[in-house]
Amino acid sequence: MRYVLTPTARSRGFTLVEALIVMALLAGFLLILTTLLTSAIDIQGSSEGYSAVMTDGRFLMARLSYDIARASAVTTPGSLGASDSSLTLTISGTSYTYALSGDSLQLTDGSGSDNLNSNGTTVSNLSFQALGTSGGKETIRYSFTLTSTVTHTSGSDTQTYTSTEGLR
Repeated sequence: MRYVLTPTARSRGFTLVEALIVMALLAGFLLILTTLLTSAIDIQGSSEGYSAVMTDGRFLMARLSYDIARASAVTTPGSLGASDSSLTLTISGTSYTYALSGDSLQLTDGSGSDNLNSNGTTVSNLSFQALGTSGGKETIRYSFTLTSTVTHTSGSDTQTYTSTEGLR
């Protein structure tokens, strides 16, 4: 018995050229999808870093402003014009100290120590300067730099904050 291929039987398979064309189209499609996914992940990382720096910056500025305004005395930096890497205030008879602990801004008071920035940022270049006039209200200028711990292709987000607050 002899089998003869009819035209309908041959049309059921793929030729090598057809298979190569389909594989090339799939490879191009996968390349485009990979590029889009990589870009989306980088944008997400950039957004997370920027958000962490801005949120922590606003919180730290508000906390320092609040505590300086309600303080009755500034112990460190001690004298007018002096600068220091820590700030010690007296609020309602309790000593509040702001200082760096590693890469975190730490507040130590009568109840213990707490890191004020989140795990998403690091604090550096912390400085406090006593300003004001002799016999007048004490004023503190403070400055710090926040850097995101999330890195992306363009690097880490960094922002420097500076403000001047006076005791009431």
